[in-house]
Amino acid sequence: MRTVREAGPLVRELREERAWSQAELARRASVSRTFVIDLESGKASVETSKFMDVFQALGFEIAIRDNETGAVRW
Repeated sequence: MRTVREAGPLVRELREERAWSQAELARRASVSRTFVIDLESGKASVETSKFMDVFQALGFEIAIRDNETGAVRW
C-alpha cells in the first residue's frame, strides 16, 4: 500500500470480513463513523493517528518496507 487511497478498499474488505458495520469499526477504533467513511472512500487527508487506530482495531500492525531492498522495519 503506497497511498491512503489504496487503504480505503482494504479497510472496507477487512471490516466486511468481520461482518462489522462502519459504526462498529468506529466504536472499536475510538473514531467517528464519518472518519471510517472518509478512510474507506480514500480521502487523502485522514489523520494518521486515527488511521493507525483503525488498523489496530482490525487486528493489524503496519510495518515499513524499503522499496529497493524489501527490508521491513517496525
